[in-house]
Amino acid sequence: MKSKFSCYLCIVAAFALILATGSTDAAQEIKNVQLKAKPTVSINPNTIKNIKKVQMLSDTEYQKKLQEHQKLQSQVVKQKARANTTLASQNNKFDTATYDCDDSRRDINIGAQEVCDGLDNNCNGDVDEGVSRTYYLDADSDLWGDASQVYYACSLPDGYSERKGDCNDRSSSIHPGSEDIPNNGIDENCDGSK
Repeated sequence: MKSKFSCYLCIVAAFALILATGSTDAAQEIKNVQLKAKPTVSINPNTIKNIKKVQMLSDTEYQKKLQEHQKLQSQVVKQKARANTTLASQNNKFDTATYDCDDSRRDINIGAQEVCDGLDNNCNGDVDEGVSRTYYLDADSDLWGDASQVYYACSLPDGYSERKGDCNDRSSSIHPGSEDIPNNGIDENCDGSK
């Protein structure tokens, strides 16, 4: 602002000189005076390159993956609901210590150990309780999952990860362990600092 003000003073002074002397040399001097505006914010060219490197899943792609995740979740809920409904529909006077929920299989009974197989092995109305593993939706396929999108299964399903902590599951270049470029406005390594 100070430099612009001093240039304006130069122009005013030159104009006053023209009026006083009638000289055309002063008019030529006014034409030669150029205002040079300084940028108010310096932009690091590497920052622009780094921002361009971050590729994001489109809204459509990401929503499709979320919908697939929700379908998987509802299948698990239905499976548990079937087991619970079967037990709930029985006469509530049965002896729970001896009740066998699947008399056609020797490995399914009230005293059986629950194993991760999609069945209610111990006849308590829950399927794979306490033995399934926790997986996290990995929409961007960077091997890091979104901790808010959980799925329980016996083995790692496609599109999921055993590791959680991805702070942006729409970009494969953003996850814990990624190199963080300081002051570019992007938290590449998910440590909370940009």
